[in-house]
Amino acid sequence: MKKELFDELLVELGKCEKCLNLKKKTGKDCSLINIYKNNMFCKNIPSIWTDWINRLDSKIMIVGQDWGPFNDMKKLNELYCKQPTKDNWTNLIEQEKSATKRQLEYYIKESSNNKYSLNEIFITNAIMCARQGDNYRGDNIDLKKSTHNCSNYLMKQIEIVKPKIVLTLGYYPILSLSKIYDFEIGNNLKETIKNYPEIKINDYIVIPLYHPVAQIRKSEQLEQYKRIWKYL
Repeated sequence: MKKELFDELLVELGKCEKCLNLKKKTGKDCSLINIYKNNMFCKNIPSIWTDWINRLDSKIMIVGQDWGPFNDMKKLNELYCKQPTKDNWTNLIEQEKSATKRQLEYYIKESSNNKYSLNEIFITNAIMCARQGDNYRGDNIDLKKSTHNCSNYLMKQIEIVKPKIVLTLGYYPILSLSKIYDFEIGNNLKETIKNYPEIKINDYIVIPLYHPVAQIRKSEQLEQYKRIWKYL
């Protein structure tokens, strides 16, 4: 049933055009690329961030900020389509060596005493479409506007997966959830983590986290991740 509901959500996402022609007041082009218009494309991007169908029963959901550049997703799609097998899908995911993935894996394993791994977690983003170009850290995105535009789709993912715990990486994911479920957060991420370290929403717990590669001491980040396991 979850798979059917998620397939319906992907079709709905494919029809969305809210972020396809975004510009800042300065005239800077912040248009995003809808990766769901081609259903086979969005289902064939082997990454921890797009391994949706295999993780629909996860008890933990991680919500990051955005996918990054479309070109990275296109390369992964091409590598998988050359050899569309389960083994190739798994191998391509394992080959991903980004600092974000390495640090996430470290915090999940270390905080759970190696009882849990990143492969058991449903991972998504607050912004559902991809950036143009090749630069992840450029200013070619309107974070606030696109986060707002995607909030309803994030809510639907949560409703489909039904996780026990939602971990947010950075400020915009927790901002999105606060707007969806009408709860209070701080004016910035540091203030939010200090004053609202665990937030109860309906049947699940939200735990706001720093981005895993933020300039925050590992020991401090690890203490945040340890909050997860008392709820599982």
